[in-house]
Amino acid sequence: MAGAATVVLSSLALKGVLEKSRSAFEAALGPLELRFDATQALEDLRKDGAVTEVRALGSSGVGLAVRAGAAKPDIGSAEALVRALLAASSVAHSKVGASGLYFRSLIERFGIADQLKKRIVVEKGPVGLVVAAGEAEIGVQQLCELAPVRGIDIVGPFPPPLQTRTYFSAGIAAQAKNPQAARQLIGLLTSEETRAAMIEGGMQPAADQPRDSF
Repeated sequence: MAGAATVVLSSLALKGVLEKSRSAFEAALGPLELRFDATQALEDLRKDGAVTEVRALGSSGVGLAVRAGAAKPDIGSAEALVRALLAASSVAHSKVGASGLYFRSLIERFGIADQLKKRIVVEKGPVGLVVAAGEAEIGVQQLCELAPVRGIDIVGPFPPPLQTRTYFSAGIAAQAKNPQAARQLIGLLTSEETRAAMIEGGMQPAADQPRDSF
């Protein structure tokens, strides 16, 4: 159908980038219908034949956020991060997804899972919303998922010894009705013009990654 919107299914990781650059993308491609939800690894989908032409977009690390205007704890070292977590009245993290699974394994490794005063497990959606609402003192999630949330301040990324990165890619659905539009969108997402939005959105563009990172 002429003028029909191009449907884009994305993880929350690219929400900030897609929404910030939406007007520019639509000027080039026409209407976009953005849907954000938990997504499966594209490599698995490619192996199953569900997507084609997979291309790396960027990566993001895990970080910590507090409510806007609140004091920012020191998280500059592994020891400081553990102290900040234990001192917090409540800590929010996602139940599933890369950051949530990693955080759970991290606090178990340090033996502090039972010591945290209160853990709020977010079933779905940005952890930052819980922090912005004052329901948790601090929140832990991927930086690219914290960045678009209003009402929070990002303290910073986890210190290097405890950091982990998740890599994100784009692919074209095997049954896509307009694969050319999908190729154009991927081209825009990996363009120099979108690079600033990627960085502001808490992601490190693929062009800035070592070649063996993907």
